[in-house]
Amino acid sequence: MERIVLLTDSTCDVPPEVLAEKNIHMVPLSVLFGDEEYRDALDLNPDQFYAKLKAAPQLPTTSQPSIGVFLEMFQKIRQEGATHVLGLFITGKFSGTGQAASAAFKMVPGLKGEILDAKSASWGHGLLVLYAHQLIQSGVSFAEVLNLIQDRISKTMIYFAVDTLDALYQGGRIGRAAAFFGKHLGIRPLLSLPGLTGEIEVVGKVNSREAALAGMVKLACQHVQTRGLVFGIAVMHSAMPMMQRELLTALQGSGENWKTIVEGRIGAVIGTHLGPDGWGIALC
Repeated sequence: MERIVLLTDSTCDVPPEVLAEKNIHMVPLSVLFGDEEYRDALDLNPDQFYAKLKAAPQLPTTSQPSIGVFLEMFQKIRQEGATHVLGLFITGKFSGTGQAASAAFKMVPGLKGEILDAKSASWGHGLLVLYAHQLIQSGVSFAEVLNLIQDRISKTMIYFAVDTLDALYQGGRIGRAAAFFGKHLGIRPLLSLPGLTGEIEVVGKVNSREAALAGMVKLACQHVQTRGLVFGIAVMHSAMPMMQRELLTALQGSGENWKTIVEGRIGAVIGTHLGPDGWGIALC
């Protein structure tokens, strides 16, 4: 019989206690404030991170796990009796985490499986992980799990907004033109992270939070009508609980069947590159 183990990284933003409860293995990325290094989700929860970020004189940096860390994890998984491992990692457009995992996986004989680029981040990535867990628990074969996840990766979507684009621009995640418009003309880009590309795209321009919220809900409804949902949605924020509540209310009043609705936080690694004022919707 197949015994499938699911492995991911901390940027999926699913809380570590939830991952542990579901026996999903996780390797953390790191956040560095000067010379101080913290393991994402394990040493810094979102509240602690955003408080520290607010007091920091400059933006922190992030680092991915080493091949050696992944090698130890795969050896542990094999020793626990797994026959297959499914790895789901942050989009390769943001990090080389998946590449490090793939290199380590090839060093461990006797363990079958696949290392996949989730082509997403935060709760887009997280919903894929939870969906994969649901499939594994249902008892379908590894080949079927792999087929369904690969299909869903391309249909996963995040729509999001931020009040300021400084962190995204400094981290190289958004173009100079979009940052200029946001800073100097008061025009906020409405952003997406589609699973087809795994990189941030500008899908609209708005001039207020209210317009961004309305635009997100409209886009989410259109996405579901064309791409469907197999798991559900996540309403997420970095340190903007008010916008999460307003977004949740708007979605619930939209008339769509959203299946599962998860309320989630954006963790330290993604928050480093997004900033404290990010909020949005992930669909899987």
